[in-house]
Amino acid sequence: MTEAGGYCSIYYSDAQSPDGATTSKRVRQFLGSVNQISERAARREHDRIMQDVNRRRGSVASAYRGQTFADAVRLWREQVAPNLSPATVRARESAFKLHVLPRFSSSAPHAMGVQELQQFATALRKSIINILSSVFAIFNYAGRCGIRVPNVRFKDLELGAMQEADVPFFTREQATKIINAAKEPYKTLFSVAWYTGMRAGEILALTRANLDFDRKTIRVNKSADDRTRESRQPKTKNSVASLPMPSALEAVLRNYFQTHWKPNPTGLA
Repeated sequence: MTEAGGYCSIYYSDAQSPDGATTSKRVRQFLGSVNQISERAARREHDRIMQDVNRRRGSVASAYRGQTFADAVRLWREQVAPNLSPATVRARESAFKLHVLPRFSSSAPHAMGVQELQQFATALRKSIINILSSVFAIFNYAGRCGIRVPNVRFKDLELGAMQEADVPFFTREQATKIINAAKEPYKTLFSVAWYTGMRAGEILALTRANLDFDRKTIRVNKSADDRTRESRQPKTKNSVASLPMPSALEAVLRNYFQTHWKPNPTGLA
């Protein structure tokens, strides 16, 4: 605005009161006299100041229609999500709904730089890796669709030390007691899990064709979704493998097929 023969920028900025609370205060910053600076230059300087203020507050610039982060999410849902496992999509959608879209829905992706994502990461802390991976998944696809995205990577953010929780596990004695006490088909399921270390979804997707009793191997090439039970290709190529079939497990599997297994159209074990 023009004031006393010059231009000044008036805005509200966060300030910390003596008791530690954050308050908003009105700031007036003189930009220069009409003889020193043009109105256009004054407006540019005001815009620069407001961008800096919004950046410190963690605000992100709004985008043009069709170019928002929410638009990029919509494209990802339509064209990428159908090719992913339902479990992966559910994890992404949970992050979008609870954390990402409430903060960045109308934001311009290219304006979501290190400082904005750093403030987002610091505020969340818990589950931040999974949540940020959802953000970067959108950036990755949005960039391929021609939407401007920032050049930001995980290593650009300071996430701080995160203490890893101890992973519980069964001892050999405990596992043996559980297997011996279980009834079929759980006895066989628990035996396969113990002897191979396979995930639950991988075990539930096993078919008779995956079991080679001659070579004593188990072929892992699919995984059942934990909700739909539909078998899908694993997330990565590293998840496809041939595992050894120990003699003790071979005996359990042969007994299962001889006395408990029932033929089915898909050949599931």
